[in-house]
Amino acid sequence: MAKFQIQQTSSTVNWTGKKVLGLHTGRINIANGYIEIKDNNISGGEIQIDMTSIVITDIVDKKTNHDFLEHLLNDDFFSVDKFKTSKLIITGSNKIEINKFKIDGNLIIKDISHPVSFIATVEVFTNTLHSLGEIVIDRTIYNIRYGSGKFIDNLGDKLIYDDFVLQFKLVGQA
Repeated sequence: MAKFQIQQTSSTVNWTGKKVLGLHTGRINIANGYIEIKDNNISGGEIQIDMTSIVITDIVDKKTNHDFLEHLLNDDFFSVDKFKTSKLIITGSNKIEINKFKIDGNLIIKDISHPVSFIATVEVFTNTLHSLGEIVIDRTIYNIRYGSGKFIDNLGDKLIYDDFVLQFKLVGQA
């Protein structure tokens, strides 16, 4: 079995949240983590996300960016003062084709855990792992209900879609 430590400076996580009249984008940092490979399959791992590192990349105006960031950090969204990290615990995978896997695990946001599955490419070059993928997350199952049409009627153009997307590039060293 090989264990690859995630390299924070080489790895990226980008997020996208959509609403009726557009979308917002940003980045978030990996605090630490690892991926385990056994018999050419992803057998386990854990990726911790530093929720205090959320950055908004699509809003140029400093005050608007700051106000929106404060909104994301507060109890309407991620309650970062109470939950400084989120994490993905990888429980296993199935190989779909060469270097492409369906990865299964549990995603924990705000101390609420739900199973997730997603597709990722994973390649190992000697002692370096490269992985690219995307996870679509229904924020409402993590008690993030602000602006959701499931819980608030007549939002009109203020509706925020329940799914948000994390696109990641991970680099790990054995």
